[in-house]
Amino acid sequence: MMRYVIFIPVMLMMAAFNMAVAGDKTPTMGEDGIYHYDWYHQSFLELADDVEQARDEGKLLLVKFDQKACIYCEKMALEVFSHPAIQDYLKENYLVVQLDLFGNKDVTDIDGEIFAESEIAKRWGVLFTPTIYLATGKKQGNTLPEIADAMMPGAFGKLSFLGLLKWVKEGGPQSEETFQKYLARTMPDLRAELKAAG
Repeated sequence: MMRYVIFIPVMLMMAAFNMAVAGDKTPTMGEDGIYHYDWYHQSFLELADDVEQARDEGKLLLVKFDQKACIYCEKMALEVFSHPAIQDYLKENYLVVQLDLFGNKDVTDIDGEIFAESEIAKRWGVLFTPTIYLATGKKQGNTLPEIADAMMPGAFGKLSFLGLLKWVKEGGPQSEETFQKYLARTMPDLRAELKAAG
């Protein structure tokens, strides 16, 4: 009898650990109908502060728009963001802030103006999801698109997305090497990294 008393708490602890790991590695569907990862930045949606926090942590800011029933958002969440190499790179180098194209949470833009998610999407001219902005905090402007170093309209595959993350982090937008040239030059290394990680 004593064995079972000890065994059950151990099993419960193992199950809780496995759930925590699964929640970290795979997204969950929120009540808004959008996939979310536990490691996304829990932002107050004051974007100038998010840029500053990212910079203080030696990271960049990644802001992504998703929407309910978007097959391309689902592809990015389940196939691209879930890949271990991409997920590890994002966690180490980016603060990820997620917005809903039709959401109503208040978002404070770089200039201090406050809009609902759906309204800031209109302000920025976002038409498609996912739309992803990558910002180092080095550029000046009043809106996130103005200070963004790169913007990804739509879904990329794993190779291109990891390449884009690295190109921006390594200062590609400030260099003479275009993203296309960077991707062509680093493709063998990117492929090997993705393959090695799973």
